[in-house]
Amino acid sequence: MKNKRLIAVHLLNDFSGSPLVLRQSLEILTLDYEVHLFTSTPSGSGILSNIEGVSHHDIFYKWSPNKFTTLFLFTWSQLVLFSTLLFTLKKEDTVYINTLLPFGAALAGLCRGCRVIYHVHEVSIKPRALRSLLVKIATLCLDEIIFVSEFVKSQFAFPSQKSRVVYNALPDSFTKEAMNAVSPHKNFPFTVLMLCSLKAYKGIYQFVELAKALPNITFRLVLNAPHREVILFQEETDAPANCMIYPVQSNTAKFYKGAHIVINLSLTDQWVETFGMTILEAMYYRLPVIVPPVGGVTELVTDGVEGVYADSRDIKKIEHTILHLYTDEAYYKKMALAARFKAQEFSQIAFSQKIKTVFGVADRIFDKVAVLEA
Repeated sequence: MKNKRLIAVHLLNDFSGSPLVLRQSLEILTLDYEVHLFTSTPSGSGILSNIEGVSHHDIFYKWSPNKFTTLFLFTWSQLVLFSTLLFTLKKEDTVYINTLLPFGAALAGLCRGCRVIYHVHEVSIKPRALRSLLVKIATLCLDEIIFVSEFVKSQFAFPSQKSRVVYNALPDSFTKEAMNAVSPHKNFPFTVLMLCSLKAYKGIYQFVELAKALPNITFRLVLNAPHREVILFQEETDAPANCMIYPVQSNTAKFYKGAHIVINLSLTDQWVETFGMTILEAMYYRLPVIVPPVGGVTELVTDGVEGVYADSRDIKKIEHTILHLYTDEAYYKKMALAARFKAQEFSQIAFSQKIKTVFGVADRIFDKVAVLEA
């Protein structure tokens, strides 16, 4: 019987990268902990839904187009979370906080004398005053902090003896399917894929601009947004016929299987990628990538090897790169093979071992064998 409790907290359960990483961690830690997850799921489902061995507890929060409404809802959710945990936590519990945002859980953990572990994915938190507050609270409360890349670690001044870098990995179920997938068929239309949030700083307008500039190439944009918001964006941008835009997807495999290139167009003066999960997913599918020249994504991709660095404000360079990959088959194949090879460095086994080390969980030999045999 498990006699240790892990209280995991994540603000918004959707289909983005940070809850995916948390789910992987929890699936590892359920072997040794009684796990309780506190999160909000306004859409009704998300990556953190229905994890075997995890008790789910709802917190109220949702994002609003009005920044003041969002700030109010965020603050209220943390007050409620603090009040709830203050009376339910035990001193021997471990509080596992995903992202810097759930500060209410950190303060409750501090008050109850719990071990507090942060897992930090983000750098660009606005307004700046909120980022400063969250960092101060984390510094006060944390016992250990995990960063998803060396870049993210370099953006903060947390105590080095409490800081660890654990690179993200993809679930075994995903990598198996990707490894078995065939290369994009020649009879497919040459397709450029991007998966991201419906945010201007993610380069979504630049994506549509590229599609307009290259009418003979297919562009697919998968947005972490509901159908109604996708329709409004299509109408706003007057997306051309070769630019297909999709709402949030629970399974993105079919998009990778039908793509030839995956790109990330985040505007580097507004948003710096801290890791790049969709880029890692693409590389497992043996797809060359185009990525920003800064941030954690550069720890995944070497310019000119697995992909190409390009600032999203330099649309002409990106057009040229896409056309080069489209027309030069040898260049494309060389980069595709390099992408698959590099992706395998970010394995589930390595991730699992490092997470267990952070949480002080003994690594089981049979766990490794099970992963290798699966």
